[in-house]
Amino acid sequence: MVDINGCLPGEGRQLEHAIAADPELIAAGWERRYLADPDRAREAVELYTSLGYEVKAQKLTPADFDASCGDCPAHVCQAYVLIYTRKRPA
Repeated sequence: MVDINGCLPGEGRQLEHAIAADPELIAAGWERRYLADPDRAREAVELYTSLGYEVKAQKLTPADFDASCGDCPAHVCQAYVLIYTRKRPA
């Protein structure tokens, strides 16, 4: 069961921290921002784009999660995306 405050109830850590950033995106200059549901992701894309950023809303896969997350990835992968941004080239 996914808990809004953490990967598994009682573990005391945020779900977002259990998801590894994509090393290829980080190496390409992207900055990991936050985990968002699809509606908030659309808002984030609009906002960051209006501020001059390039934006990616990356779907998650079970491989993106820490091994200790158990069954959480099956639920979270269907409900959230990870937002990345980077400055547009000048």
